[in-house]
Amino acid sequence: MPLTADLGGKNYTLGRGRVFFDRFAPNAVVNALTRGDGERYLGNTPEFSTTSESEDLEHFDSDAGIRTKDDSVQLTLDRSGTFTCDNIDPENIALYFLGVASSVVQVSATAVIEVFTAAKRGRFYQLGVTEANPAGVRNVSNVVVKSGGAPTWGTTVAAAGNYEVDEVRGRIYVESDSADIDEEDLQITYDVAASTRERVVSGSASVYGALRFVADNPKGPNRDYFLPYVKLAPDGDYALKGDEWQTMGFGFEVLKKASNIEAMYIDGQPVLTP
Repeated sequence: MPLTADLGGKNYTLGRGRVFFDRFAPNAVVNALTRGDGERYLGNTPEFSTTSESEDLEHFDSDAGIRTKDDSVQLTLDRSGTFTCDNIDPENIALYFLGVASSVVQVSATAVIEVFTAAKRGRFYQLGVTEANPAGVRNVSNVVVKSGGAPTWGTTVAAAGNYEVDEVRGRIYVESDSADIDEEDLQITYDVAASTRERVVSGSASVYGALRFVADNPKGPNRDYFLPYVKLAPDGDYALKGDEWQTMGFGFEVLKKASNIEAMYIDGQPVLTP
């Protein structure tokens, strides 16, 4: 007779879920109680996957005939994973470039003077570049350009036919057919407005933290994955320009946080007991 008992085996799952990351402080001493600054939702993650690789030490019986394997011991287990994220916010950009996100506070200033030597036609020049602020200033106004050389700078250069100012980004473009600027030393005077802007500064130190995947499946049982300790790193291309939505790829290595903490915890949904 055919087997008719219901043996289950149909836990078909279509996976969906949200990814959270709790970033540990740089150079933190990691132990069972180490935490970061709180789990942050990374935003929409179109893909999330894990993989495992192992290495075995095998033994073969070679006493007679064909060598046959009679024992095998697992030596290593390497768990890792990847995910993609299309939530392009400053914190995620900082994760991708192993850096930090912050806010730049720009104070107002008037009559700032800057000199550019041998300014060329068809070139752009960024205002306010310093060692402390390599990217320069933003939101400039009242730009006056003079030529003639120090110390007098006697000739004021008209903007029309010579240069254009991008006041928001603090950039000056010397027109390719400028009538009055051709390898000229320029003195540029301008005002700076007070403003704030977001900034991400790249870094070179590895990023560590805890990773959590909270399932929300349209089909199949929800199982939440918690990885107490991972090393997070950028993985693959981040296309700044193209005809598709921008996405960032990340890879992670699953690590052991402490001897009494396992590498992964996979929880089903709780059922209340009477």
